[in-house]
Amino acid sequence: MIIPENGYVLSTAGTGIAEGTSSNLNPAMYKLKNSYIQFSLNNWLNNIQGSQAMVYWGDDIPQSFSVQTWNANNIPLWGNNPASESLGDFSVHYISASYSISHDLKTPYRFGLSVQTHYSHLFSESISSISLNIGALFSLTSFIEAGLVLNNIGYESTNNIKAELPTELGFGLGIDLPFNVSLLTDAIYISENGIDTRIGVKTHWKSINLHAGTSINKKRNANALGFSFNYRSWSISYGIYNHENSNLGIPQFFDIRRYI
Repeated sequence: MIIPENGYVLSTAGTGIAEGTSSNLNPAMYKLKNSYIQFSLNNWLNNIQGSQAMVYWGDDIPQSFSVQTWNANNIPLWGNNPASESLGDFSVHYISASYSISHDLKTPYRFGLSVQTHYSHLFSESISSISLNIGALFSLTSFIEAGLVLNNIGYESTNNIKAELPTELGFGLGIDLPFNVSLLTDAIYISENGIDTRIGVKTHWKSINLHAGTSINKKRNANALGFSFNYRSWSISYGIYNHENSNLGIPQFFDIRRYI
């Protein structure tokens, strides 16, 4: 379930380890001016429907808590032998919760830790997992930020049988360009899928901002695009994800955020 958590992350194709604004990409987070609550409505590949609720708070010690759900309904069930009609339909349900905390530990850098739990159910089989993600942020120059993450330190249990999770090791750069534009680049090693290369770009304008990204892997390529609109204490974001296999559909995520 390597699925972006919200519309902004989707719109950059999951790029942003060095940005320090999304605990899903890097639990090391920079301090924001305001706390906020956010809700996302998500439509993933194969029309899988989901949502996410998140709250971010803290001044010197940024923290976030989120709950994400996914549901796939009316999936045709086929038997072992070819047939003109399916045997019926079934559903899959998935839920995860995550808590992240970040601190500078009295250094010029930022460090972060997140704890995630997951649960899914299919027929009589249930899958649960718990994992730790750790990350760091540090400045290379006045206009270049870098980030490191190590994800999925933990295990999953399928009907009480434990197995290790596929680990991820990532490194990212964030480069400030003229005209309030940022270039983001990530390289992520996923133990089961090899290296995933991601490149994204975003603007930092007052009201309307644009985001775009691409993700390249030996098993698939994808491009993403989106925007965000800020008005007073409200913000909305929209992201669309174009996968190379059009038969899987076009994922679209929509977020609404309220600063408090």
